[in-house]
Amino acid sequence: MTRATDPVLILIFRGTHQVLSAEKRLKGGGVTLRLIPVPRHLTSDCGLAIRIRLDQRDRAREILSGARLLPVSAHLPREGGEYDAVSL
Repeated sequence: MTRATDPVLILIFRGTHQVLSAEKRLKGGGVTLRLIPVPRHLTSDCGLAIRIRLDQRDRAREILSGARLLPVSAHLPREGGEYDAVSL
């Protein structure tokens, strides 16, 4: 379970189908995640994003790369509701 103090990574996908497919693959691979609404500071054609713990980044990249489901973008939240774009 992700605690409020755990560093997280927000994954943005092209559409709902990709998000749901990525969710299924990540859960099957043991990655703890949460589906969340796309933060308003970030744009997406889909209204959903996936939030994972930062310490599960490598496992998530391995799973999503193997499934050809890499996100369009990944973001680290910072103070004030802003986000830094990073690579998965």
